[in-house]
Amino acid sequence: MMDELDHCKRDTFERLSAYLDGEVTAAERQQVEAWLATDSEAQRLYQRLLNLRQQMQELPVPLTPCPADQLAAQVIAQANRRRRIWVLGSAGATLAASFVAMLSGLIPNPFSSLPVAITSPARLEPEVSPPPVEPTAVGLMLRLDRPPVPIPVSETAPAALGEPSSEPTPKTIVQE
Repeated sequence: MMDELDHCKRDTFERLSAYLDGEVTAAERQQVEAWLATDSEAQRLYQRLLNLRQQMQELPVPLTPCPADQLAAQVIAQANRRRRIWVLGSAGATLAASFVAMLSGLIPNPFSSLPVAITSPARLEPEVSPPPVEPTAVGLMLRLDRPPVPIPVSETAPAALGEPSSEPTPKTIVQE
């Protein structure tokens, strides 16, 4: 209910403001004139908008120190000056880099006469890989007494897990 009232007031304000600015259609003009003839709140808002408009028109216009054409010319000259400085700076940096590159080719390298030791990588023994496991139609077979990854045994492990038995363990089939 409150939102509808605010929305209605906002619409009235916008319509009155557009009426003052001459931005309404003929139908909207008739509607606003009907409001002003019958609605006292619309009349008060209209008077406030008229006073505000009159006060805005009476505000002093700040004087510019120079004409607009002269100001525009100064702005363009400043932009051209900055571009010129940037171009000259870039050209100077390029010339300096070229000069350094030219000098580096003319001055002998003091380290070029030092012997360089060439070493070959240390020979490593090839890592012994476990025999390949051939997959079967049933699945992958793993041996529990030789896991594919070494499992560390902690000192706090229960005694039952401490020593592996010497009996062969049956193979387990894992389905993929």
